Amino acid sequence: MPDTFQALRDLEAESSLLVWYPKVKDVLPCPKTVIVELTDDEISGLIGMLDGIPPSPWLVDRLDAAAREIGYPLFLRSDQGSGKHEWKDTCYVPFEGALLKHVAQLVAWHEMAGILGLSFRALVFREFLPLDAPFTAFNDMPVARERRYFVRDGKAVCWHPYWQEQAVLAYRGATPLPADWQQQLAQLNAMDDAEVQALTTMAETFGKRNPGYWSVDFARTRAGRWVLIDAARGEVSWHPDGCPHNPNPPEPKPPERNVLIKKEES
Repeated sequence: MPDTFQALRDLEAESSLLVWYPKVKDVLPCPKTVIVELTDDEISGLIGMLDGIPPSPWLVDRLDAAAREIGYPLFLRSDQGSGKHEWKDTCYVPFEGALLKHVAQLVAWHEMAGILGLSFRALVFREFLPLDAPFTAFNDMPVARERRYFVRDGKAVCWHPYWQEQAVLAYRGATPLPADWQQQLAQLNAMDDAEVQALTTMAETFGKRNPGYWSVDFARTRAGRWVLIDAARGEVSWHPDGCPHNPNPPEPKPPERNVLIKKEES
């Protein structure tokens, strides 16, 4: 059991945005991104916010500078996840005065993820992209045209719509759904040959720069542009049940992002 746990932690570490993003940021379309890497003391300071202890002014200045470079509204995440099912409290930061509150909520999400929490090494500030999203769920999170591709040794092996009906039902929270949300979702999830060809090329470009087995997530903007938004090692990524390329089907759980132990995923 200890070896299994350590193997999981190793895969989590390899899934960090700090690992994969520098290898692809100049060759694939990505949101504008500013990364604030954190020392152990700074991480402890952020966790202290959960007990009402304010972070150091130096750290606050660093976070403010990164946020201003991106501009508001912005998308906030760590190198490991965004807690996006708690959208309006975690990753979506609408204005400057809300930043530290959202940072604290994001840290709290990491602390509660899985059995022992989810470690992180950086806060990541990203351009907020208006997505092709006809309705919202999950505390006002836009349900968008998103895809997950699995790539092994530089070759795409399967691809799936990211948002499936069971995910929307499981995590809709207090956000009311439109009466025709299932029809809208079906339209979002329809994939044609041109899309598959374009995203296969992008996913394989990612895989050639990140050897091994990976999940690679894409979203389409309102302007019709596909953008790489996330990635993780495939061994610890949510994979739809019934897919022949899913070697170890997990308990049916919809995705937050990538790592199984933190699926609410993401």
